[in-house]
Amino acid sequence: MKELTTFLTYSGISTILFLILLLSRTWKKREANKVLAGTLLSFLFLFLTYASSYLKWNFLTTVVSPLGIIITFALGPFIFQYIKSIYTATIDFKRFVRDLFPFGIAFLIYSVPQYIFGPSLDDKTIVFQIISMLIPFLGVLYLAYYLFLSHRLLKRYRKLVKNNYSNINTLDLKWLSIWTRGFILFLIIDMISGVLIVAYPIDSTLVYANLFYFVLLIWYLGYFGINQLQVFLINDTPLESVEKNLSSQKKIKAASFFDCESQEFTELKTQLEIIFTEQELFKRQHLSLKETADILDISDKKLSHLLNICLASNFYEYVNTHRVKHFRKELEAGASEKLTLLAIAFDSGFNSKATFNRVFKQQVGITPVEFKKQFNKRSQSF
Repeated sequence: MKELTTFLTYSGISTILFLILLLSRTWKKREANKVLAGTLLSFLFLFLTYASSYLKWNFLTTVVSPLGIIITFALGPFIFQYIKSIYTATIDFKRFVRDLFPFGIAFLIYSVPQYIFGPSLDDKTIVFQIISMLIPFLGVLYLAYYLFLSHRLLKRYRKLVKNNYSNINTLDLKWLSIWTRGFILFLIIDMISGVLIVAYPIDSTLVYANLFYFVLLIWYLGYFGINQLQVFLINDTPLESVEKNLSSQKKIKAASFFDCESQEFTELKTQLEIIFTEQELFKRQHLSLKETADILDISDKKLSHLLNICLASNFYEYVNTHRVKHFRKELEAGASEKLTLLAIAFDSGFNSKATFNRVFKQQVGITPVEFKKQFNKRSQSF
């Protein structure tokens, strides 16, 4: 098992360093990549500290662990800020520094004494023994808290993306939501396994499984993070305005733009239907809420209100409903005799086979292939 642990350790280290090297080439262009590099560097310290309990390397114990023990106070804010920087294209330095304040305190009261007096300090004073036990526990709680905030923020931003874009396969950040939940699960499993290892002399295989899981989290974050595009919200909206737009529907109703039963609503709804049915606006693969609002000569907030409150939908669902209708219409008109299903889907405005299949099944209840088979059977029976 020691050989496996050594392999996993070197694999995790090399992956993180390689990813940081790749990110360094885009730091000037994308603020989010700077934060991601900091996140990966924090992961490196945490990973090495985690591996030091299995690999008895003096370097890890004396140099890395004093900082790695407290890095959880920094990792949570880094992840949280990374999500914000993707969606807002800026780094909120005031919030970031404030969130890192507990890390600074932990560094002063734990890491500095460790570097000065060495690991033997744990055996010299009762106060430091208490600090040594308390700091890692508080650090995990702090990290768990920011993972929870990050997961909640992702849900809110993903909802906002659906309110502004018709194709979201490169903007949705579902991968980061999955990774966040996976990291929370890792913390839970690690704490449970740690308690079991202390309480009972169980097989150490569980420990190696945790280390392997940690490496997978690193690979997953690095792969998708490197390939993540910048997500631009309405008018490159600054963070403060974005947070206001993420308010609940109750607040939106309280500040209504118009009555959903009014003549203004009826006329606007009719205009919206016209540009989608007659002008086939949905065929534009990268159609956005802002672009549609400009065509209607209204504000994007007003259009968002119409869709969210009056029609109980969002821009993503509204546009793709028209795309599915057009696809079915073309299929029933015999377009599949000359074109593939994917070609018809792309002509309908979809830009991804996976997105098309998922949306179609959600709305129709069966896959496009199954729908075609059923339609062919009905046609042959007449």
